[in-house]
Amino acid sequence: MSPKVFVNILTSPKSLFRKNITHGIYVQQICKRWKNETNLPPNDFCKLQTMQDIKLKLSNIMGISGKYENEDRGWLSEYLPKEQNDLPPRSMNDSFDRAIVPLSTNLALQNKYTTTFKSLRIGRLLEDMDLFAVWIVMKHIYNPLQPPDVPTPYVVVTLLVDDVVINANRFPDKDLILSGQVTYAGKTSLEVTLWLEQFNNDKFERITRAHFVFVARDPTNTSSVMVNNLVPVGEREKNLMILSAKKNEDRKRARQNSILNKMPTPEEQSLIYDTFMKTVNSKEPIIGNKVLPANSVWMDDTMLETNILCHPEDRNLHNTVFGGYLMRVATELAFLVASAHSKTRVTLQSINSITFRKPVPIGSKLKLNGKICYTSGRVMIVEIIAKVEELESKKSLTSNSFYHVYVAPNDVDSVLPQNYHDSMLYIDGRRRYLDFVNFLEKGQSENN
Repeated sequence: MSPKVFVNILTSPKSLFRKNITHGIYVQQICKRWKNETNLPPNDFCKLQTMQDIKLKLSNIMGISGKYENEDRGWLSEYLPKEQNDLPPRSMNDSFDRAIVPLSTNLALQNKYTTTFKSLRIGRLLEDMDLFAVWIVMKHIYNPLQPPDVPTPYVVVTLLVDDVVINANRFPDKDLILSGQVTYAGKTSLEVTLWLEQFNNDKFERITRAHFVFVARDPTNTSSVMVNNLVPVGEREKNLMILSAKKNEDRKRARQNSILNKMPTPEEQSLIYDTFMKTVNSKEPIIGNKVLPANSVWMDDTMLETNILCHPEDRNLHNTVFGGYLMRVATELAFLVASAHSKTRVTLQSINSITFRKPVPIGSKLKLNGKICYTSGRVMIVEIIAKVEELESKKSLTSNSFYHVYVAPNDVDSVLPQNYHDSMLYIDGRRRYLDFVNFLEKGQSENN
């Protein structure tokens, strides 16, 4: 299917989907890039470790007591490798693991994960996926210089998450299965590919797949350190490694071609001019005399804001705010932004990218601003920017950026920019929308 056909179907008010079909699952009807993959459960399904087990294991590996206090870890630096050759190479199988969230038997967990629409909270899933991805990285790292009775000298920090395409069929009372492995390793960074499935009708049904990129840091989290090289074993691991290497190159190319590094293309400049002309009052054609076209809203009028005081209960293994928590609160704000704009229930179809720029200290104020930066038919690209503010100094720094793809049951009002900064954000949102369409257009061979 060509991207043009895909966009026409997606943006048409007279779409091919029946009214009784959940609108968020459109990828299963119109694009073979994403489909449910069902597999029989493993023999040890009932013996899988839980996410609580994973959390305890990570605490033990880090040598953390569980009490909120600043523990001195600087002395562990002597056990770090100086060169990558000091560490033995690892295979993908060395880091592969699975874990279960036993929703079918734990009512307390069900209440924690369920939405008011009897579905699963995506934010909760992202929290689990981030923690599980850290566990996968720790399984990959094997350091012969570290004595067996000494905590790990490594700190693992999330850099980004991308290409998260989500199946709308999710049940709050069915067990969740997480699996993952390291699929790419540089000198100091690693990519983890995670799969999240749900056990339904005696089979696994895929909910999502995601790519997490981490950097390994020293015990004081002040500099990057070496990790084990990754050597693929077998054709499957070789193919996964090739795909991950290509994805890494795509990320570099996207950064180079960013609006912040290159001016918009002639096509995009023409689009901005056409958008500007739509807002000129035809009865009184003066540049500064702008009007809002019918079925449109100004971009800034879609904005919502939330402020959060960061507490110790939301900390990670090195006493800053847990990345999974940040993903959850951002995703829930994005839902509110999209719902307020469309005035109806919306479905999160994809997370285009999540970027971690600065750590968020415990005790700081976290301010999240969300707005819609691009719309096309039923689709909304929602940007969330997180800023951390020190309460004493009032110093503010951007900590995170999040871009979500939400879909409404019907066409939504167009979002239009009012100034040049908004116009660049509009172009960036359009690029993310096209990236999402192109991602769905890729071959099924990549969806391992």
